[in-house]
Amino acid sequence: MRLSVDKINQVSPYWVIQLDELTFRFATDNGVVYRVGFYKDTVFLIDGSYHFFIDNVNHQPSPNDPNLLATVTAVIEEFFRQEPLVMLYICDPSDNRQGSRNRLYKRWFDNYVNHSKYRLYSESVAFENVDYYAGLIMRKDNPHCDEVIAAFHDIVGSLPEQMIGDK
Repeated sequence: MRLSVDKINQVSPYWVIQLDELTFRFATDNGVVYRVGFYKDTVFLIDGSYHFFIDNVNHQPSPNDPNLLATVTAVIEEFFRQEPLVMLYICDPSDNRQGSRNRLYKRWFDNYVNHSKYRLYSESVAFENVDYYAGLIMRKDNPHCDEVIAAFHDIVGSLPEQMIGDK
């Protein structure tokens, strides 16, 4: 799969640079540099599953910026323009702001003008006094919806057992 930076830049308010087939970079008007993209899933194992990531590269504070959302949305729309794919995300818990990230992603999804074309499922799991948040987004026309949702719930439900096993 190769996403088209040309299609992304047709609708993105920020100029997006393609770093590789599935990774992009852009800078906001406030000088915050983001890297966004996808990598093939190796845990979920549903064909066509990719993890989404967004990284504040220069670790600068990011004020509320509607163009950030519009740019990220342009990248995600290009992703979903492909075959019926599944987008997974895990909210980074390293700074204890994972709950805020999960709420932000839900708010972004709810406010997205075309959200009726997609399904969002979000789960949380507590392990050693830390809440972990994971989400799944897919097109409603994905022919494997029920199978994907069941697998997602199974994987998220087994995360604490896997975490104990990794110790």
